[in-house]
Amino acid sequence: MADAGSYPLLVELEENSLPKLKNKLVKYFQSKKSNGGGDCEVEYEDGSRTALLRFRSEKDQRNVLAKASHQISVGQSVLKMTVRLPTEEKTTKEASSDKDNKTSQQLSADEHHTEAEVETEAEGRDDDTADEELCSTSAVLGNVPETASQEFLEMLVENIISESYILEIFRDTSSAVVTFQSGKENTDFVTKCPQNKMFKKKALTVRPLELTQQVVVEDIGSFNEDMLRLYFEKKGGDVETVVLNEVEQSAVVTFKDPKAVSKILKTKHCIKQQEIRVFPFYQSLGIVLYGKDKPSLKLPAVISEPIDNTVWKYLRDNQSAAETIRSDLAKHFCNVNLDQPTVRLSPVSSLLQQKEAKILIKEWRDTVKSAFAKAVSEFQSLKFHPKSDVWEETEEKIRAMLKNEDAVVVPDKANGVLSVGGPVNNVNRLEKTISEVIDNVAKRVQREKASVTQEIKVPPSVFHILCQDGLKDKLLCVYPELKMSFGEDSSHLKVTGIGDEIFAANKVILEAMFALKRQTLELDKYVLDLLKKEQQEELTKALLISKGINAAFEINPYRVQLLAVSDKDLNDAEDHLQRLLKSEYIDVEDTNVLEKPEWQCLVSKLESDNSKSCSRTRIHTTSKQVVVSGPEDSVRKVSRELDNFLTQNAQVEETAEIKPNVIVEYIRNLNTSWLEKLEDKVVVSYRKDAICLSGSRVDVVNCKTLVENLVSSVFFDTLEIPKPGGKKFFQDNETMYVSTLKTETGCLVQLVDETADGQNDSARRQVPKPVYQVETTDGVEIAVCKADVCSYPVHAVVNASNEILKDDGDLSTALLNAAGPQLQDELDRQISLKGQLKPGDCVIAGAGGQLRCKKIIHAQLPHYDSAKPQKAVAQLKRAVKGSLELAEMDGCISVALPAVSSALRFPLSVCASTIVKAVKEYCDEKYEDNTLRRIHLVNNDDSVVQAMEKAVRQEFGNNGVSHSQQTLPTTSTKSTLVKSAGSTPFLFQVQTKEGVCITLTKGHIEAATTEVIVNTVSEDLALNKGAVSNAILSAAGSKLQQLVTASNASGTIGEVVVTDGCKLKSKQVFHAVLPRWDSGSSAAKKTLTGILKDCLGKAEDTGLTSISFPAFGTGNLGFPKDVVVSLMLDKILSFSSKNKPKHLKKIVIVLYPKDAQTIQVFSDEFKKKFPNASSGSVSTSSTPSAGGPFSKVASSSGMHEAKMGRVTVQVVTGDITKETTDVIVNSSNDDFSLKSGVSKAILDAAGQAVEAECQTLGAQSNTDMIMTQPGNLQCKKILHLVGRTDPVKINEAVKDALQMCVKNYTSISFPAIGTGQGNVQARQVADAMLDAVIEVLSQNTSSTLTTVRIVIFQAPMLKEFYNSMQERETPDPKPVATPSSDPKDKGWWENIGSKIKSFFVSERTEKLQMEGDIVIEGLQVDPACFHICGDTQADVDLAKQWIDNLISTEQTSVTISDYTIISFSGADHQQIVEIQKTLGVSIKTEIINAQASVTIEGLSKDVLQASNQIHQMLKKVRDEEEMKRKVELASTVVDWQYQQQGSQFQSFDAKTNFELERALKKNLPNVKVKVLGQDYTVAMPSGPAADSTGSTLQIKRIDKLKDEDVAEQWDTMPDNTTSLAVTITAGTPEHTEILNLFQASCNRTVTKIERIQNPTLWSSYQIKKRDMELRNGHQNNEKRLFHGTCEATATTINELGFNRSYAGKNATCFGKGSYFAVNASYSASDTYSQPNQNGEKLMYVCQVLTGDYTVGKADMIAPPDKGTSSVQKYDSVVDKMPNPNMFVIFHDSQAYPEYLITFQ
Repeated sequence: MADAGSYPLLVELEENSLPKLKNKLVKYFQSKKSNGGGDCEVEYEDGSRTALLRFRSEKDQRNVLAKASHQISVGQSVLKMTVRLPTEEKTTKEASSDKDNKTSQQLSADEHHTEAEVETEAEGRDDDTADEELCSTSAVLGNVPETASQEFLEMLVENIISESYILEIFRDTSSAVVTFQSGKENTDFVTKCPQNKMFKKKALTVRPLELTQQVVVEDIGSFNEDMLRLYFEKKGGDVETVVLNEVEQSAVVTFKDPKAVSKILKTKHCIKQQEIRVFPFYQSLGIVLYGKDKPSLKLPAVISEPIDNTVWKYLRDNQSAAETIRSDLAKHFCNVNLDQPTVRLSPVSSLLQQKEAKILIKEWRDTVKSAFAKAVSEFQSLKFHPKSDVWEETEEKIRAMLKNEDAVVVPDKANGVLSVGGPVNNVNRLEKTISEVIDNVAKRVQREKASVTQEIKVPPSVFHILCQDGLKDKLLCVYPELKMSFGEDSSHLKVTGIGDEIFAANKVILEAMFALKRQTLELDKYVLDLLKKEQQEELTKALLISKGINAAFEINPYRVQLLAVSDKDLNDAEDHLQRLLKSEYIDVEDTNVLEKPEWQCLVSKLESDNSKSCSRTRIHTTSKQVVVSGPEDSVRKVSRELDNFLTQNAQVEETAEIKPNVIVEYIRNLNTSWLEKLEDKVVVSYRKDAICLSGSRVDVVNCKTLVENLVSSVFFDTLEIPKPGGKKFFQDNETMYVSTLKTETGCLVQLVDETADGQNDSARRQVPKPVYQVETTDGVEIAVCKADVCSYPVHAVVNASNEILKDDGDLSTALLNAAGPQLQDELDRQISLKGQLKPGDCVIAGAGGQLRCKKIIHAQLPHYDSAKPQKAVAQLKRAVKGSLELAEMDGCISVALPAVSSALRFPLSVCASTIVKAVKEYCDEKYEDNTLRRIHLVNNDDSVVQAMEKAVRQEFGNNGVSHSQQTLPTTSTKSTLVKSAGSTPFLFQVQTKEGVCITLTKGHIEAATTEVIVNTVSEDLALNKGAVSNAILSAAGSKLQQLVTASNASGTIGEVVVTDGCKLKSKQVFHAVLPRWDSGSSAAKKTLTGILKDCLGKAEDTGLTSISFPAFGTGNLGFPKDVVVSLMLDKILSFSSKNKPKHLKKIVIVLYPKDAQTIQVFSDEFKKKFPNASSGSVSTSSTPSAGGPFSKVASSSGMHEAKMGRVTVQVVTGDITKETTDVIVNSSNDDFSLKSGVSKAILDAAGQAVEAECQTLGAQSNTDMIMTQPGNLQCKKILHLVGRTDPVKINEAVKDALQMCVKNYTSISFPAIGTGQGNVQARQVADAMLDAVIEVLSQNTSSTLTTVRIVIFQAPMLKEFYNSMQERETPDPKPVATPSSDPKDKGWWENIGSKIKSFFVSERTEKLQMEGDIVIEGLQVDPACFHICGDTQADVDLAKQWIDNLISTEQTSVTISDYTIISFSGADHQQIVEIQKTLGVSIKTEIINAQASVTIEGLSKDVLQASNQIHQMLKKVRDEEEMKRKVELASTVVDWQYQQQGSQFQSFDAKTNFELERALKKNLPNVKVKVLGQDYTVAMPSGPAADSTGSTLQIKRIDKLKDEDVAEQWDTMPDNTTSLAVTITAGTPEHTEILNLFQASCNRTVTKIERIQNPTLWSSYQIKKRDMELRNGHQNNEKRLFHGTCEATATTINELGFNRSYAGKNATCFGKGSYFAVNASYSASDTYSQPNQNGEKLMYVCQVLTGDYTVGKADMIAPPDKGTSSVQKYDSVVDKMPNPNMFVIFHDSQAYPEYLITFQ
């Protein structure tokens, strides 16, 4: 093989200056593709024209040489090259060839010689090269970091020098060696390194590598040192040493001259055709430079090491130990495989990566074997040789002993070896113990062979309890190896041991058995029967031993006994069994159920499901009961299932109440499909408002649900048509209409009498007032009532029955008839179930039917035997108490007891006394635990009622309440009670200085509306004890008790528990734990004081404003009433003064209304404590006030006045500084210096002296009131008080002011306190001030005050004060109402009639101003009420529409407007009522804005008939009115008088006066009149008048107008003419005057002017004129005015004058009077003067007494007052001031129709 670079070529280059050309040459010539070259070295210096190539392969050399031309592309230029063999190369090659030939010949000649000859290769250098001076071609890089990669260092070298190089890294010395092709390149590299930035940055070092004299020869095989020495001396030069390394098969050869090394390294070497490798060795670095030929290392061979089999199994099973060995060997690059007892030790691949890899590999085998031996030495095994007969037990024992030890057991029974392996320490420690185990096993086996077994007759359960008592432990203590056990199927104890041991044990056990205690088990007989059927031992284990009870059963056919060591164990066992095993008895409601197959199957199934041994359940059935026995849980579960079956399958009857009855009928007749679902399981029957269901309970319940669902699916609605006559109309053809509705809508319709039903229900619900009533201290009401017990409204009624619960007397018959047949059916079932009753027994059953009670208690009562009265009395008592007990157990609250034995030969007094005593005893026994709240003794017989009352008084005392024996009427009328607006009923009320209002009132504490209610409870915090607490609980609901319980309160005396109010009206409830009265010691009083303080404090602290207290402890706790009220009031006052509460302002003490004694005591103490307290509207008596304290309020302009006794109370508008009363009240500030509002006005008017006096007194006084001199005012004194803005305080201030004046002054004037700057509403102030006036005047009936005035500056407030006064006046029936249909109410109608008339004809204008519109509604219509059922709402709605349309079609309404209606009398209105009742119409009368009308509604024919009757009434009234007017006119012009003998002339009444005057006008010869009740005939014209007896009266006529001249231009009046219309001739001055007057404002054509001559009207006018002139003091009272009219009314006006009753016919803009125009043009309008058929119109020229006038208003019915203090009124009103266009008069005689003008 040729050396590197043995085949040179010379390269000739073109001239160039290319950089790094050498690299390009290397790349080019080493490329086989470009020129066929290969591995070569390039020698080139920059700038040279030649380069020397040295190829390793001759083939490569020849390929390059064979190519003709070579070129290198460098950028865009090309470098051309020529290649040839160097000249020296040829010579050398030839020489080498000759030499080789010689050598070959020589080797051939000597091939048989034994010594080896070395074959050498020709040298590739010429002599010049050999002679060159030797220099280093390598450099050492130092401080090479571990992170520096091969690539990094290569790039670094290339950056420093661009020459070919070989880089070798030595990580263990942190160095690298770079080898170049020439020494120059190496020198350049060493020189340039320090100049490189990266080189310096990495802190590398560099130095030339010294020349070496040593080489390493590898792969020497079997060559020895001598052969190597000879070879290398021949090839290189003198060799100093040869050091062989047999392990690595290498040698280090040291030459004397480094040149030899250089020479050796240049060629390849073979010895005897075996190639060896030579590399330079540098001792300074300790490295061999392999260059590109670095050899690879190999892992050493695997080692197999056998170990002890037991140790191997331990290591295999104990991974932690094996892992320890693996970890130790891993340190030596060894992997341990323990799969076989011969362990395989393998080198790991990481060994080759180590720094000292060669050395480690060399030493690895020895190192690993040594380390493995050491690791295994930590474990060892022991060998034992147990005998074969104990082998298994020994092995088991050892294994058990070593279960928790770190060791392994390896048995080898074949060889008789039992090995134990593990860690040395553990194995050594266990060796002794293991040996002992082996020995013990051997000894025991030997004992067993000598032992015997004997059975002792003792039950396992007995032996167990003996062992529990320590028997076994005692035996084993003496004989530890004694064995005692029971076989699986044996009940005998097996004892194994040596004979003596067995004998002793037998004796001890038998003695212990005989010493056991026994006790017969006392349980239910069914439970004992159940136990007798169980296995004794299993029973003991299951029921006793398993529960830790040290006892056993001993069972035989006669008894069941318990065995135990001690009495305590026996008792524990019995107690446990009594709790565990139960028998539950189920009453069989219906014995027929027991015969059902389903029952038998259920019993079998339940017994089967609960048949587990020792816990089985047995079911025993009798004719009346089913007994379930067994474990309690199973018994409860089975009993529940059986009871449910019995209950569900028992035959029952249920009633589904369905209201209204139309639904029942609908289901019955129109919807029967639901019956198909019943499949004949339930019998269905129908009755009014109910469907009765009979069958098994489960089917009945399901059926009832079906019925309820069916009912809920039915669409029901009611239709009420309140149209008059509607009901009658439908009733007339009801059958037809119902049938039509069913066909057209599918609905069932019933016309029902809702009103009658309601009345009947009301009457039925009416509770008779008790004859005598008393209440027990715990709140149970005992009452004696006369009533029918069948309709008495209580929860339960007691009935007297016989032993078979059959009808046994009138009461029983009545009850059974009312309840219906289902009651007797239920009673029969109870008799079949429970058997006949004995005297004193009682049962309870449901009521139903028409009875009002829910339950009937049937008591089997005794017959009275005078020979043995005590027995009958005792039985009666038992029956009464039993009945009450049953009622209470069934949840009843009230019960009615008739004299249940009075018909059974009991003396009435004895019967009554016995019943009442039984009631008393029952109440006493149930004191505070009695849920019955009302026990009523009811009978219809007066003698029985009296006897009961007497007995109750004897037993319960005479402190009850007595009433008349009459029951309340079935209908009642409301009495009008006048109550002060905004006031709350109370007994007494007072306010503290701090503003706390304390109220004493009657009522029920649970209904209090304050924010807090205080309750009293017992120490157990049970709210159902005590009357107050129970009442609060009932109202609040059960949640209240839950809240108290959840509060975790201790119930300590004096504790106050706070809860929410739940359903009460209050926000919170304070539950106070109150003690019993301690007979006056301080403890109870102190506790009560503390409770009061806590309650008041809690309320204030939590921001609550009001609180209600009961009469603490005055009931069953025994606190004296006077002590309690005194203490409560003192504590409340103390709280008010000390705490000055900001929130709590209202404290109420609520007294039970029926506790008269407590009410009296509390009221007396309240009045004593607060003498000036207000007494409220609640009286201690039961009779309410019939009206308010004020008389009827009279009003005039600016003032309202009422009387209270002899004191006049006035409310007026005006200036208070102008008042002349004795005292004027001023509302000021705290120091009486207020200078604003009313106070400023008073002080300014009074002057400086009063103001100074206020300052002086205000500085001295601490009161809220001072009195000063009047100053400049007209009063006697000024009373200054501190103004208030709280109505309560205003009330108190007014009372204080009045109290100061009631004794010394006669009159006082107040301002409206607080309505100014205080901004208090006027109504609140009015109520507060008037209430104060009423209270003070009520308390001071002998006061000197006669006048109290409230002066209001702001006039609009007057109405509020008036309204407040009205509410305090004695009431009058109001005209605006629905009239009564009772004929006895005729007076009411008369009052209505008089009021209507006075509305228009009264001279008292004040009342006219007060009255308003009047509406008299028609009689309340008995509406047509329909119940409608259908399948859908649409059907129901369609039916409703059909009915409504049907009735509406027949309805009509007629309105009659006629002013005459105003004149209807009370009789007329009563007649209207009768018309409504007779014809079934509704008639509404309205008088609004002076327009009167009557509206008639109803069926067309009825309305027509009613309308005719109304018109007849109107005609009659009009006739009467006209007659009355004629009578009045006659009285104004003439006065007819009569004279009895011996007396003076007297005027006839007005009617007789008219009749006489009319007779005179008609020239009648005589006329009949009535005088003083006697009929007289008057001879006309001058008398006398004679009666039937001949007595006579003188007659005379006085003409009132004989001095009054008629108008000068009047024509003579014809005889018998009252009025005359005279046509005025045109052209006469009279005609011209009137025509000009007319045409001055109306340019119309006048066709006629007539003068109207009516002496009567003229006389009345003249009288009125003189009166007005006198009253007004002037004569400017008359004007000529115009009045348009129509042809129809002209005759009436001519005859009777103007009638203001027709006011409003055209307009009432300025008042409800007669209107007259200043200008004719106004009256000429068609509105006022309507044209006739010919187009002619009429207008009067009138003389009108206008007098003094003012502007009018639309609602005026009289002229207003002329001034606030004047009683005079204006004479007329006008449309405007000045220059009015219209005048309105309100008195008919103020106008005279002078001329009537007819015009076009």
